[in-house]
Amino acid sequence: MLSFSRKTDYALIAIAHLVASEGQMVSAREIAASHELPHPLVMKILKALHHAEIVESARGPKGGYQLAIDLRDVSLFDLVDIVSRMDDGNGEIDFDTKRLPTEPPLLAVHHKMMRFLKDVTLADLVMPGRRIDVPVELLKLRKRRIEQLEPATSLAG
Repeated sequence: MLSFSRKTDYALIAIAHLVASEGQMVSAREIAASHELPHPLVMKILKALHHAEIVESARGPKGGYQLAIDLRDVSLFDLVDIVSRMDDGNGEIDFDTKRLPTEPPLLAVHHKMMRFLKDVTLADLVMPGRRIDVPVELLKLRKRRIEQLEPATSLAG
């Protein structure tokens, strides 16, 4: 299963929070507190998004961050790339260039995943009315699997 780093998850949460703030300046502290995220990591993510010109920032008591671009112009692939550069600085996406599969079926899957990441925009993920929703059936299936994995609680009486 494809999974994203914690930083990518937090970046999506921060961007969604900025969308919901409707153009108001929002501090990293407010975003972190609202979603129970680590403040230092949220600050690093917002700085990376600022460096990539996705958000703009202002200093001071009324400062903070707000979106600087149309999210339809930024793909999920772009966001993963931005976040991956936070640590290594080389601008390469780990799953794209460093560990390219060699078997034809895996190359095909890799190509489809890269295409999907490039086709999905941040607007598709965080903008009201454009969100890619998870089918209810998948949510119900996941809930059943979690319930099956939970240990049975004993009724001590």
